[in-house]
Parts: sequence; structure tokens; C-alpha cells
Amino acid sequence: MMQAEGTPWWEQPYRIVQTNLRLIDAGLDPLALARQVREFGATALTFNVGGIFAFYPTELPLQARNPLLTRDLTGDMLKAARAEGLRMIGRFDLSKGTRVAYEAHPEWFVHNEAGEPQEYNGTYQACVNGGWAHDYAHRILDEALKRYDLDGVFFNMTGYQPVDYSGRYRGICHCRNCQTGFQEMFGRALPTREEFSDPAFADYLEFKKRTSRAASQKLYDTVKRLRPETGVMGNGHGSYDFMRLEIQRAVSRPAPEWPHQPGELTRWAASIGRGKPYSCASTNFLDYQWRYASETPHNHLLRLGQQIAGGAQIDYYLFGTFDQENTEPLEPVRQFMHWHARNGQHLTGTVSGAKVALYHSRAADLHAGATATGKLRTNAFRGAYRLLLEARIPFDFVSDQVMGDADIAAKLAQYDAILLPSTTCLSDAEAAVLDAFVAQGGTLIATGETGLYDEHGGKRDEFALRSLPVTRVSHAASTLETYVRIGEDELDFPHTRLLHLDGWYWHADRRDAAGCMLTLLPQPKYGPPELCFDELEPDSNPGVVSQSFGAGRTHYLPWLPEWLYFRDGLPEHRELVAQLVGAASQPPVKLLGAGPVEITLRVKDRGAGERVVHVVNYAGQRQSAYEEPPALHGLRLGIHRAAGEVRLLVDGSTLTLSGCDGEGYSWVDLPPVKYFEAVVLPAATA
Repeated sequence: MMQAEGTPWWEQPYRIVQTNLRLIDAGLDPLALARQVREFGATALTFNVGGIFAFYPTELPLQARNPLLTRDLTGDMLKAARAEGLRMIGRFDLSKGTRVAYEAHPEWFVHNEAGEPQEYNGTYQACVNGGWAHDYAHRILDEALKRYDLDGVFFNMTGYQPVDYSGRYRGICHCRNCQTGFQEMFGRALPTREEFSDPAFADYLEFKKRTSRAASQKLYDTVKRLRPETGVMGNGHGSYDFMRLEIQRAVSRPAPEWPHQPGELTRWAASIGRGKPYSCASTNFLDYQWRYASETPHNHLLRLGQQIAGGAQIDYYLFGTFDQENTEPLEPVRQFMHWHARNGQHLTGTVSGAKVALYHSRAADLHAGATATGKLRTNAFRGAYRLLLEARIPFDFVSDQVMGDADIAAKLAQYDAILLPSTTCLSDAEAAVLDAFVAQGGTLIATGETGLYDEHGGKRDEFALRSLPVTRVSHAASTLETYVRIGEDELDFPHTRLLHLDGWYWHADRRDAAGCMLTLLPQPKYGPPELCFDELEPDSNPGVVSQSFGAGRTHYLPWLPEWLYFRDGLPEHRELVAQLVGAASQPPVKLLGAGPVEITLRVKDRGAGERVVHVVNYAGQRQSAYEEPPALHGLRLGIHRAAGEVRLLVDGSTLTLSGCDGEGYSWVDLPPVKYFEAVVLPAATA
């Protein structure tokens, strides 16, 4: 397998098959499996090595050996992988131990406040702060990596896991290590419940973050000490060389299934990865309780289409081996793998060409329970995600986790506009960076409680952002059932003058230079029908407050149109935000025609080289069902500053762009799009 000299293999295009082995798989044929993986189109295999059970003849007394093992399965698999030209990633599950380890050192493992261990099917959850994580896990790595020249390592289920495989919440760990560590760090006792009503809970979130990062760094350092050339696959938290996230259903989540999980994960990975490669493993099965029930092939192809549209590498996760009870997804995924192998040079090593960003705040997610609108947080964010996607605006994430980077100003400078959907929790440092972005010419669009809390969920007296056209909230209404009126000369709404508003509205003090658009109407009667008409004049409460700040501009919406869009899906709320975005940013690509599609733009050489437009078809998704999508006809793609020919990687045809229109776009009619299409464009013209 060839690679550029001095370039790690994980920085080349890769396609991984992960086999999560059972004890009964100890008798598998490594040569046959390696051949199957290669013929499937993969370049690497993730394979069990050690942790809970060793799939090699371990000599460590507290690491249980697979009782069905009759050979050095790890060693034989590594040889077979090498013979087939595959990379091998060793899978370690260091999150648990068996009874032999627990009985030898119960203090290494999680115990709840009542002193009960977190046991499941004879395995015991290891505490992040205990001796299993701090010492014995590293002895396992030392033994395995000295024996096997693995190309990569993957650590399963690292960090705090208070919920078991059955979805049962088992409680906060109150082992002696956690109690002592928390007392030393914060000078107080551990919380008894994971709720903000417990005054110690906000500190506990910080405790988990610090200790998890320290544990991750220690694992990374151990691998690099033993084998510097071995790549560490991480989950985005802590230290790693390349990132591996996971796409799966959880039937416990509220229906319907969120169909944009793959795109959301890839955008998050790109936003926090600082240029490191990333993949999102598509689980072959439905959910953990039903590991033998396969997803539909149509769901897998929708997932894969979103992933390549977001610049991700490819990872496919099998429970067991290719010997599946339901084999229906395997052939379509195999075909995709081979298509990716033929076209990988256009699909990997790219960066986003989007000019719009959606702000992703982990602090706001973690501290949602401390805020007034915490229960709306997820759906407000997803409403903003949907409205940008369904307005066909290419967009990225900007993550709060990189706002302290030295080059953050340069990273933000690539965007014309950033949307903050009720991003409740902002630190002073974050606010300063965002204010500087506006001052340099950017546009911020913020809704609801954005910046009314600090990064720990503490309530602020004023908005954190100086660039906002409002200073403080005088009072908030939470149960309104009314409308926002669009004035005759406001925005472009030829067919409606009203946007419905349900729930929250924040009455905020405006800065002297602020201007206003749209008007909140007094709450009308809604029954009986004979009495449903306006009796009162509109008051002075606006739907949008705006101001210039330095060379840029900010818009504040004192309500939650993005949350309403998630719930109700009326296009007026989408168009309101899209028009504010459009006033600040000319899209690099446009797509016309009917159908539920996503469009993204990827570029080579940091924007100076080849461009690839991805079109993803969601027509096969209905609620939680993923079926064969109808091909979408009549789509027309417009590219700004382009001329010449374009090549379609799925259809295989080459098409010629039309001449530029008055806005600088050249157009091409796309052939029918089934699952997705990738359109290779020439580099942008001057």
C-alpha cells in the first residue's frame, strides 16, 4: 500500500471496516476475513485486541483471556491483514474489567452513592480516576503494543458512562478516588444527582472534563512512547491523531429519527479537529439491544452521502463479521466503497468552501438545565440546522471548543455570517472573539437567550456580546400565542405579512444606534372564530433588532423562529433567517428545483484548487423510515465564478457550464440524482 513519504497513512484516503467480535468469533479464519475486507473495498480493519477480554494470549492476570481462544488470533489477523495490503487498527475496550479484576481491586471500579458497583453481564465499569484506568490499562497497552505492530489503536467507550447498555441510569460514581479528587479540585463534596438544583453539579461537569482529558492524554502518551508511528483514533475529546465518531440509532430517543446525524457529526468533527482527518462509523445494526437487526441500505447510503459531503473518511461498523443474519445492506455498501476507492482523490483532503457558519456550543448543551429555555435547546439548534440546510445554504459549524485557538480570528474570517441559535452560554473570551469578527466586517445573527449566561451556566445581568444591538432583558414572556407582523417595505415576503410566534419573547433594552424590523402583535383571541380579529394596535416590540458594529453588522431576534421551524416547518421562519443571512453572504453555489436536498461545497488546497459540489437526496426518508429514494429530476446547479466543464462522479458524465448570468453564476442542468451526486468543478476564476 503506497503512501506519500513521511505522511501518516490516516492522512491518505481510507475506508475502514470495524468488526466488533464476540467471544464465539475466536475461531474465525483470519485469511478469509482479511480477503473479505479487501474485496469489500476497505483499506483498513478495526479488530479486537484487548481490554475486557484479550483476543491474544495475554500474560496479565487481571485481563481476562477469551476462554474460546486456541491461537494468537490478534497476531494471525495482523499477518493476514498485511498479506492483503490492509492496515489494522487494534480495538481496546479499557472501560470495564471482568470479575477477576473487580475482586482483586474493587476500588478501581465505579460505585454509586450507595456503594453498589456498576456491574453488567459480569463486567464492571472502570472509574476514570481508579487504578484500572491509571495503571492496569497501560499495562495492557504495553503488553499488546510490544507484541504487535498495529497501524492504529481505538479505545472504546472511554470517559464517564453512568448509563448501562440497557439504558439504566446507575448514578454518579462515589468511589474514594472520585470523592478525594473532587474535594481537592473544588473544596466540596460530590453532587448526589446530575441536576443543576444541586449546587455542586456545575463543578462536577468541569471535574469530568478535566479528568477525562487527563486520562485521554495519558493513553495517547503511552501509545506514542511504545510505538510513535501508530495512529491513535479518538472521539474528539482529548488527544488523538484522527477522529472516529459513530452514527447509530437509539430507539430511546424521541421519534422521529433525526436524519441529519451524519452531517451534524461531520460538521462538528471538522469544527473541532484542527485539520485532523475524521470518520463517522455507520453502524450496520439498528441499536445496541438489536445488534442483529440491520439498518436499511438506503439509510446507510444517505449516511454515507452526508459524510462525504462533509469531508469525512469512511468507516463501516459490523457486529461480528460479514456473516450477518440480514445481509441486505452489505452489497450496496460494498458498491459505495469501490466507488469511493475510484474517486477518493476528489472526496478527501478537502476543506469546506462555505461562507456561513452555525455556532455549536458544547457549554450551552451541557448547561442547558441551568437556563430558562434549556428544554428547547436541542430543537432550537436543530431548527437552525434544518433551516440553513433546507434553504440550500452551504454551512459549517464554529465550535466553542476552538474559540481560544491562537488562529481563531483567521478561521472566522472565512465566513461572512455566523448564526447563534439561542446560544445561551458564552464566556467573556468567546464574546470578545465574536465581537472582533463583527468589527472586522462579519455579520452575527443571534436569537433568544444568546449570551445571557456564562460558560458555566451562571446568569448574566447583560448580554455578553457588545456587538449586539441590545444590552439587557427587562422582562421575558414565555407563553405568548401571537404573531410578528412584516411591514410593507421589510424584507421580501410577497405572499404573507405574518409570522406566527408561540412561547418566548424577550423584551430587551435597545442601544441608541439600533434599528428595528418587524413588529410583535398583541396576543389575539383565537376562539370562537367570530371573535378572532385584531382589536389592538401593534406595540413597539420588534421582531428583529439590528445595528452596525465596526465594519460589520448584528441582528438580534428576541424570539425563537428556528425552534418554531423545527416544530412546525413553515417556510416563513426559514425565509426570515435565510434573508438575513443572504444580505450578508452571496452563496458560492445555488441549487434550483424541487426536492428535499442538501448542498455543500468542498475545496482542495485550502480553497485554491479543485472544487466539489455535493448534492444529497433525502427523499427516501419519511419520519423514521429509510427506503429507496425516488430520483430527483430537474435540478439546476449554479456556480459562482466558474467556467468550462464539470464532471459528475456518480453519473459519470461531463457537462458544460452556461455563460454567466447577471449575478455571476454559470448554470448546468443535473441528470437525475438518486442517493447523492458529487460534481467536480474547476478552480474558481478571478
